[in-house]
Amino acid sequence: MAQSSTVEAGAQAGERSLDGADLLALTRSDLIGAIGLGHIYPVFQPQISAQHGGIVGIEVLARWSDKGRHHRPEKFVGSITSLGVETLLLDYFLGACSQVLTRFPGYQGRFSLNVSPKTAACAGFVQEVLRASLSHGLDLARVVLEVTEQTRISRGSEARLLANLGALSARGVVISQDDFGSGYASLQALGLLPFKQVKVDKTLLHRARHAERARLLFSSSIHLARSLELQTVAEGVESPDDMLLARSLGADLLQGYAISPPVPFERLVL
Repeated sequence: MAQSSTVEAGAQAGERSLDGADLLALTRSDLIGAIGLGHIYPVFQPQISAQHGGIVGIEVLARWSDKGRHHRPEKFVGSITSLGVETLLLDYFLGACSQVLTRFPGYQGRFSLNVSPKTAACAGFVQEVLRASLSHGLDLARVVLEVTEQTRISRGSEARLLANLGALSARGVVISQDDFGSGYASLQALGLLPFKQVKVDKTLLHRARHAERARLLFSSSIHLARSLELQTVAEGVESPDDMLLARSLGADLLQGYAISPPVPFERLVL
């Protein structure tokens, strides 16, 4: 796997102008090579407590830079899932989390990593997560898996998804529903999967700035989660007004550019 110096070089290139091309035409070998060379690398976005303002979580996100070009995540993230490379990236990012703990031994919070239902439903997924966390010396209780994309999967895959996430939850992993309020299956998934956290879709917060109906929807999402004893994260917090609004509507954690943009390892401050 890539050395930290390579990751940092890629991260610095990632600060340059964005590539506006269409979806990248990628093969599995392209992605494996990009991860190995550090062209695909982690960036870290802190989450703070709405109550006391301290950093209590960090989301780990993927970026890709090579030859001085930075590729937008939406250009390649879908291929990571469709080409079966997501568990490799999770392994890499769990190692990056371990590096953060080495650099900041006083940090007591969790690390959130995205995973698609397709990957999380695969045979062997639980064993891969356990193996990776053990190899990197990372306590599973420090890991949050954010289940992305509310799309249909087969009945058989649904059963495996439930079993896999249940097994990881039993070992201390926090299972989170990403973008709650945006997908057709959000409520269905809440009743099916062992969630302990929901991230309220950022578009609800942005619309709540100006629209009473959106404010009610955001508030209702928070109250529903609280009634189910789920922790809530307001993402997309982009201004002090957003912070005040999310706090007033009852969110537990806040995440967004008003707090910190996603930053590479060498620029992370905890």
